[in-house]
Amino acid sequence: MTAENFVSFLYVLHYSLHIPAMWGIDQWGVWLMGGVAVLWLFDSFFGFYLTLPVRRPPRPGRPAAVARRLARGWWARWKPAWRIKTTGSAYRINVDIHRAFGLWFWLLLFVLAFTAFSLNLYREVFYPLMATVSEVTPTPFDLREPTPPDEPIAPGIGFAEAVDLATEDAVRRGWDDPAGVVFYSRNFGIYMVRFFGPGEGHGTAGVGPPALFMDGGDGRILGERQPWRGTAADIFVQAQFPLHSGRILGLPGRIVVSVTGLAVAALSVTGVVIWYRKRAARAAAKRARRAGEGVPAAAE
Repeated sequence: MTAENFVSFLYVLHYSLHIPAMWGIDQWGVWLMGGVAVLWLFDSFFGFYLTLPVRRPPRPGRPAAVARRLARGWWARWKPAWRIKTTGSAYRINVDIHRAFGLWFWLLLFVLAFTAFSLNLYREVFYPLMATVSEVTPTPFDLREPTPPDEPIAPGIGFAEAVDLATEDAVRRGWDDPAGVVFYSRNFGIYMVRFFGPGEGHGTAGVGPPALFMDGGDGRILGERQPWRGTAADIFVQAQFPLHSGRILGLPGRIVVSVTGLAVAALSVTGVVIWYRKRAARAAAKRARRAGEGVPAAAE
């Protein structure tokens, strides 16, 4: 790993953990992180639910101050969950940070979790689900089954010829931008040529530039992709990466996503602290019960 490929290393680590191919399948890391994203989605709703105030029935003998607090309106009882009190113990502040950050960033966390799921499990889950509820225009990649990782498809035409053929077709379509990137998928046997000018590689709102798909064997055009065009489902699918990366809102969006990433780190650390304290408390209570029952420590 060098300074030149460090960012690329982090990018692949982010969505696949660099888990190697096993048993002829190279998607284990992608599937694992997609599964984590699904769990994150459910956890987002569960965590939100836990912050909601619960109306407890009054019990006789309860102090007047407690009774008044429980008699307050729903928002008045939920409002403290959004605040971080800096006057309590370190553990109390830790709990407040965990709860408040989860509420402040909840919508952004949900978007990140959902788009992580849709990007990592696109072919396996997301695309089939979208196809059942709306009309999704399949790409050539959706219409072909990939070969195993160790059985690549050798192209019948080279990169230069692919760019020339795609450029000719782009001119016929009235596209003005030159070919900016050419990519060959060796397990699908498909070339993809993207067209954009200098500094416009991410396209409008990060959805990517126009692209043509070509058969790697004979160079015939298989289809096109134009940003922000197609059915409602097509546009929703196109928006997944711009939403996940924040590019849909330009630099401000990327800053927001970066800050949300720091919030995720804070939630992870504070969550582990809460789990550890509760685990330690349960273990201490168990030891106390055993001591009260006269059970020797060795019997634990």
